[in-house]
Amino acid sequence: MAFSYCKVFGKDKVIFATKEDHSTPSTVELPAPEPPQGLITKDGSINWSCPCLGGMATGPCGVDFREAFSCFHYSEADPKGSDCYEAFRKMQDCFQQYPTVYNKANGGDDDDDALGDVMNSESSSSVKEVDELSGGAGAAAVAAADTHITNNNAMSKVE
Repeated sequence: MAFSYCKVFGKDKVIFATKEDHSTPSTVELPAPEPPQGLITKDGSINWSCPCLGGMATGPCGVDFREAFSCFHYSEADPKGSDCYEAFRKMQDCFQQYPTVYNKANGGDDDDDALGDVMNSESSSSVKEVDELSGGAGAAAVAAADTHITNNNAMSKVE
């Protein structure tokens, strides 16, 4: 009868197992998988690694995006995000510097999504419509964009 044994090679541990070692079923019990986190975590913070952000938090304008989105998310102004105009202006200016990355409508991409179309439109969309398009994943961002567009239009009228 052969015996299994272990051998250590620096930081690695190699376990040699015999056929008899594998003949009995494993008794290891794994914990139940946790449900994936969404955009907003249980404690109310923003999950920057959420795939629903589509890499916006890490692209060339990632810092500006995170600042604008954070401002909107934590805003207590009425209407929500109305105090974030400068952050969204800075983010928009950055987006314009990288049109091939952030402007899918003119980039010739065939995989334009409905959420991007809504965010880029000048018309005012409701958060409910965006929830239906994005499964709830980007409603806050679109609401912030709508606030930005509204503020931008208001600024144009003042000038």
